[in-house]
Amino acid sequence: MNKNYIVTNLIDEMKERIPHGQNLANYLADTLCMGKESVYRRLRGEVAFTFDEIAMISCNFGISIDQIIGNHLPNRATFDVNLLLSPDLFKSYNEIIEHYLQVFNFVKGDSSTEIYTASNTIPFTLYSSYEYLSKFRLCRWMYQYEKIKTPNSLAEMQVQEKIVAAHNELSNSMKRCGKTYFIWDTDIFHSLVKEIKYFAELNLISANDGIHLKEELLQLLTELERLSVKGQFNNGHEASIYLSNINFEATYSYITKKDFQISLFRVYSINFMDSQNPHICQMQKDWIQSLKRHSTLISGSGEAQRIAFLERQRRIIETL
Repeated sequence: MNKNYIVTNLIDEMKERIPHGQNLANYLADTLCMGKESVYRRLRGEVAFTFDEIAMISCNFGISIDQIIGNHLPNRATFDVNLLLSPDLFKSYNEIIEHYLQVFNFVKGDSSTEIYTASNTIPFTLYSSYEYLSKFRLCRWMYQYEKIKTPNSLAEMQVQEKIVAAHNELSNSMKRCGKTYFIWDTDIFHSLVKEIKYFAELNLISANDGIHLKEELLQLLTELERLSVKGQFNNGHEASIYLSNINFEATYSYITKKDFQISLFRVYSINFMDSQNPHICQMQKDWIQSLKRHSTLISGSGEAQRIAFLERQRRIIETL
């Protein structure tokens, strides 16, 4: 593979992701902190991008280096594990949210975009705009790093405005994608309710927090009921909900639009390991499609199954 092929592919990927109305050379000059002539020499292939420059481009544009270098050898794939490098957990958390916002902002508003998620717990994108539920998710993750001590109250937990704004944007961006397909476990609320009870017993959330969490879970269930009846979000974008008839052990997601695809695997409570490797994406798509074949559609149809499912979730929530 020659260097011109790599540079051409890198430039094509950057053009796809550059903010609307921006000039690529100007944007790169700001990103790489170099003069425009130096940028043009790299774009023409006269000077090679350094590894540090490619790493910076990859980070700022959300481009997979694996995809650029064409590393598609059999039985080999590159994954982004999104490691937390900052000792400040709030900063690390915000970086994780911003990374996935970048993905959703890239694919939203495109009619060719399709999102597939097979999940055994409620996807965060569906409740990221809820104050106490999103705080609980953050609290649970911080406790694993021993940064939350008893007694603790979610009501008193201070979350930076930029994180709250990112939570809301994440929820809105997901709902603006072409088509969304959810495949859920029949007890999808169970694990979250179980964790809330556990944290209440440890005095890591207050009794008042528990009341607010229960209220928000019931609001979320009402929102999901409307979604399942209409088969679309309030903005008209299509959403299909399937109930799996078999168990699956993790959360898998696959996002695709014209000339772009990415697979995501949930790890470490709030994080996702992702890959744009074509072979991995195809495997992920095939796996989710196989789960879909063993599932029952309850959005826009399957009224009896939908009513039974919603009532089951309501009983689970009422145990709080």
